[in-house]
Amino acid sequence: MNIYFGENIKKFRKERKLTQEALAEYLDVSFQTVSKWERGEGYPDITTLPVISTFFGVTLDELFGVNRAETEVKLVSMLEKYDNLCDVDMRKTLLDELLQIAPNDFRILLRELSYLIHFCDNKISAKRIHTLYDNIQNNCNNDRIRISATRHMIYYYADLAKTNDSTISFSDVEDLLRNMPCMRDGQEFIASYLYPRDHPSYYQNIQEAIEESICLLDTSVSHYYLYDENFSIEYKINILERTLKIKHMIYDDGNYGEQWQSVIYSYGHLGYLYFQKGSTEKALENLKTSVALAKEYDTLERITIMHSQLFEGRKFDKHKLGSTYMATSRMKDLMSEKYPLSESFKSSNEFKELLEILNS
Repeated sequence: MNIYFGENIKKFRKERKLTQEALAEYLDVSFQTVSKWERGEGYPDITTLPVISTFFGVTLDELFGVNRAETEVKLVSMLEKYDNLCDVDMRKTLLDELLQIAPNDFRILLRELSYLIHFCDNKISAKRIHTLYDNIQNNCNNDRIRISATRHMIYYYADLAKTNDSTISFSDVEDLLRNMPCMRDGQEFIASYLYPRDHPSYYQNIQEAIEESICLLDTSVSHYYLYDENFSIEYKINILERTLKIKHMIYDDGNYGEQWQSVIYSYGHLGYLYFQKGSTEKALENLKTSVALAKEYDTLERITIMHSQLFEGRKFDKHKLGSTYMATSRMKDLMSEKYPLSESFKSSNEFKELLEILNS
């Protein structure tokens, strides 16, 4: 249980407009002692605690922040649940609950910033977005939260820079990018070689760095070719098939870990690319593989143990990809509505059979 004695006694002292010296004189201790208490470097003698609680008119539980500790446990659980949701409406409901419980908690404000930027009308939310960002940058002392907030603002500015009626240009995006850490300054990369070999987390850190590197590579390569019309369909097919071969080699046990979504979608992308090329047979072949993998993913236990050579013994938690994420539902939506397939192709018996598998 977390103890918040130091923070609380400082808060109560300031509410009374007392200096450390004045409180120390009342308690018959040195002001250095009070200073240590407030910094969390020590606690009063047990006989002094009732005197302090009486002086401030609070209970010992309030003095030590027991209720706050209980709230913290609840918040951590709710934040984990929020991060594991992929349904936008469910996220909004839970975010509102979090803001009611702790409206000034920077962890929650960061998630509100992210929600407004990625899921709401930016023009309507613009004032709140800037207020949240400035608050985090100016008042939060957690570097990780401030860096994450900047990352979200980069996406926000990048979208604004694309519009004609915005005062934001891409140079503003570049200014924010220059303040972001380089890849080698990242937590996973440093931990992968810094931990001693006899540390229990040594191999886990290396595996996390490898998997994060694969995720970064996959994202970068995808944006490089898949959504760029300067590349031909043949080129895109070739690159997709090559990256899939790499993933099959790395995840040789068939458990793709954090790459499950990417692998499923890659076969789906190959399906519609082959269709655009005019190869109906190859299109159906890849869509069939995508559907089979989606079904396999949805039947996995939440926690599975990976057995590929690089990830032997690594635990994969499906909730890292979203606790409400269903691959079959997503593939059904993509194949029925999103992929550029003709109505005649979608009315074929082979395609209808794939949709029936997704529905079963």
